[in-house]
Amino acid sequence: MLERTMAPLVKIPGVRSVALFEGDGFVIYRSHEDATNHDNQMGHWTTSLEASAHSEQLTFILEDGTVMLRRGKRLNMTVHCAPNTNLGEVRKTLESCHNLLHNLN
Repeated sequence: MLERTMAPLVKIPGVRSVALFEGDGFVIYRSHEDATNHDNQMGHWTTSLEASAHSEQLTFILEDGTVMLRRGKRLNMTVHCAPNTNLGEVRKTLESCHNLLHNLN
């Protein structure tokens, strides 16, 4: 089910990885493994979400691309994109996948 729900996001050209994780950083889904979704990195993303309690989505511009974090009721999401990725398309699809995952449609 998770793979099917995340498929539209994973299929966007330039999306390197998608991960779903619980509030404690425990990863329950990885489309691909990379440096942004290793277990030790997930703690940093969890801390970032906790530090910005009023933001539903955070975007980090890194040397090798962009990482978007999306806060959810049950699960949080992270998307790692290559530098040339259409971030508008990623944001729109991320919101759609988030809504499907949390039954908000």
